[in-house]
Amino acid sequence: MVNYRASFVILPILLLLATTARCSWISGGAPPPAVTEGDYVTSPDELMNDDDDAASPGPSNELESPEKDESTPGPSNELEEESEEESSPGPESDIMVQAKNSIESHRKVLISQEQEKDDTFIIQGKVYCDPCRIQFPTKISFPLAGTKVTLVCHKETGEETYRVEGESDQKGKYTLEAVGDHADEICEITVNQSPDPNCPEIMDDENHVRVSLTNKHGAKGKGRYANPLGFMVKEADPRCKEALDELGFTGI
Repeated sequence: MVNYRASFVILPILLLLATTARCSWISGGAPPPAVTEGDYVTSPDELMNDDDDAASPGPSNELESPEKDESTPGPSNELEEESEEESSPGPESDIMVQAKNSIESHRKVLISQEQEKDDTFIIQGKVYCDPCRIQFPTKISFPLAGTKVTLVCHKETGEETYRVEGESDQKGKYTLEAVGDHADEICEITVNQSPDPNCPEIMDDENHVRVSLTNKHGAKGKGRYANPLGFMVKEADPRCKEALDELGFTGI
């Protein structure tokens, strides 16, 4: 009986010591158990190398990322598509083109009108009666009111290009307005018929006068002053001798 009891006491102690020795061998870094043929056990170093290889990106990952970027539409692509749609011509563009054409046409009309204003000339002159038949004014000359005057421009070939008519006032003065530049034309003012039966004869030298209707040949500005035009009486007035003496025309 004593031996059985001792065995019951010793056996648990031996099991405890065996377990402690087993744990001590594991924690102490003892070599792993032998591998039997056909089995494969991965060492701790190999496990660490495998983990590093899995974590580090390989060439395949680098090649896949650009393809994903190119296939994925970004915000810039959407903005470019919207800008292309906005720039495409539509009904509004046609309306804008028509408006621009209308504005351009109106601008050309205004420019043409301004040019016409710039090429407008005011011509002033006088019609008189010569009582002395010398065909130039003296102190006894008098104005002829109501005389018809005509401005005519023509080419060197004689083709008429412009015409304006007017009439003298009570002081024998007239004013004509001519429009356009007539640099390459000949422009003259003429009278044909006297309104006064006592001074009916048209002068030989002063029945027409030339005027320059351009700013290209020396004369500048809009104003033009024409030489006097006139008619003569049939017989000279007795007062002409005194008038001519004052002018130095003695013996006439």
